[in-house]
Amino acid sequence: MNNIFKILSVFAIFVGIAACTSTSTEEPEAPRDYATQYATDLAAIDSYINTHYLTFDADYNVTFDTLLPTSGHSSIRTDTAFQLKDTTVVEDGIDYKVYFIKFREGTEKRPTQVDSIHIAYKGIKLLKSAPFDQAVTPTWFRLQEVITGWSHIIPNFKTGTYTPGTGGNPTTFDQYGAGVMFLPSGLAYYNGSAGTILPYSPIIFAFKLHELRYRDHDADGVFSKDERKLDPTVSALIRWKENPGGNLLKKDNTGAIVTDVPFLDTDGDGYPNMYDIDDDGDRVMTRVEIKNPTGGLYLYNMIPDCSGSATNPNRVRKHIDPACH
Repeated sequence: MNNIFKILSVFAIFVGIAACTSTSTEEPEAPRDYATQYATDLAAIDSYINTHYLTFDADYNVTFDTLLPTSGHSSIRTDTAFQLKDTTVVEDGIDYKVYFIKFREGTEKRPTQVDSIHIAYKGIKLLKSAPFDQAVTPTWFRLQEVITGWSHIIPNFKTGTYTPGTGGNPTTFDQYGAGVMFLPSGLAYYNGSAGTILPYSPIIFAFKLHELRYRDHDADGVFSKDERKLDPTVSALIRWKENPGGNLLKKDNTGAIVTDVPFLDTDGDGYPNMYDIDDDGDRVMTRVEIKNPTGGLYLYNMIPDCSGSATNPNRVRKHIDPACH
């Protein structure tokens, strides 16, 4: 269980050991060209979607099987019981077409790429329709620490409601987001391998998003989701997976690749706001500046400007305005 996290950790350790070992006579395989590998992966995914069908029960537990003349089912692409969607993800200079199915969006909270999610899932090897990992009981993950495909697709869904278990009965979940994603290897493990997953393997995940925790990386009282930068040229949150960190490629409105978009660092001290306990550099901690006189801390949407007003949606909130002190 939980190989989605463990595989990344094991692979990182393996690479470190391999790099320090001088007795091996075999050189590790150089990573393949991303564009060439993506074309191969997309062809395999398209073929799978056209030649397989899926079934799901009332709890959105999913199974896949080969489509035969006697199957009595429609292909994944043509089945009217759900809608196969696709979205474009730009990474490593590649416009990845990612197919996904949204059985149900969910009704409550939507995660961002810097949050923790409580999720049940099943990972499936594309070419064999065989599970390689699953968590029937939901488990916690930080979206910054799992494969890239999750951080792009999971925020399209919301959590649902739940009733805590009492008297030995389990917690029950309802109205949660549920879906399937078909990931090319460039958004999965690429040239890494662990367990039964081979390098350059496109994979499938069926999942149910039960709950989430909004994270506050610097414990300054402002959720990290509210400390990311908006890029008006793309009308979207920049640094999609792990804002900040890495040159994650996106496109501007002209179609040009944006390779160096600054993260949100209000005071220019080199520490992004989501890791900075004094966001405006006025030597008054953010947590102090957002104290509510009636008790506790202001919610982000209620943090006022220097005058104490919170009515202007375009106001400069007091914790990022050094003129307040």
